[in-house]
Amino acid sequence: MDVVDDVQTVLDELNWDQFALWGGSGGAPHALAIAAELPDRVTACASVVGLAPHDAPGLDWYAEMSPGNVKEFHAAAQGEAAYRPIVQQLAADAMSSVEAGGLQVVGDYELPASDRRGLAARHQEDGYLERMELTYRQGVDGWIDDTIALTRPWGFELSAITVPTSIWYGPADVLVARGHHEYLQMSIPGARMHEMSGGHLLGEGDLAAIYGWLSAPSG
Repeated sequence: MDVVDDVQTVLDELNWDQFALWGGSGGAPHALAIAAELPDRVTACASVVGLAPHDAPGLDWYAEMSPGNVKEFHAAAQGEAAYRPIVQQLAADAMSSVEAGGLQVVGDYELPASDRRGLAARHQEDGYLERMELTYRQGVDGWIDDTIALTRPWGFELSAITVPTSIWYGPADVLVARGHHEYLQMSIPGARMHEMSGGHLLGEGDLAAIYGWLSAPSG
C-alpha cells in the first residue's frame, strides 16, 4: 500500500489524469494495490507472473514452487534476521556466476529451459555486467524489504479492484505457480487469465501482448 502515495505524487507532478499499468513478479502486487486505491485514474491493470497474498485463504502458497524460492519466502516470513544472510549469499553467488559467464539465478531454483535461455541471452546486452554490479553496489536492503513485504498483509482487498484486470502466467513458471494466478483471477471481479509462452521470464511476444491488452482491455 505504501507505493500508492508515491505513485500518486508522481502522477500529480506529471499531470497524468489516467494511466494503465502492469507489474511483473514481485511488482505485480504493487500494481494491484494501485488499481485498488486509484480506480478513477487506472484504466487497466495487468498482474504478470505475480504472487497471490501470503495469507490467501485456501491457497497452498508454496505448492509447485521451486525449492530455492520456498527457502527464501520461508525465511522472509520469519523476518530480516533470518532472511538477510540468505540474500547476501544469493547476491554474492549471482555476481560470481555472472562474472564467470553464467546465470544470475543460481542455486536450487530449477528454472525451466525458457528462463535459462532468457537469462543467458542477457550477457549479449550492452552494459549487462555493469547493471548487475550496480544492482548490489549499495547492498541488498531493497531486495530484503521487497520480499518481506510480500509475506505481510497487503493492506487492501483484491475484491475492491474494479478496473479491468488481467492475470498473465507462464505455464512452466516454477517461481510463481499457477495456483497463485487462479486465486487472483477468482478474487478480482471480472479478471481474466492469459497464458504466456514460457516460464517466469517474458518471451518476445509476451510484452507486446500485455501492452496490446492494456491499450484495449477486453477478455
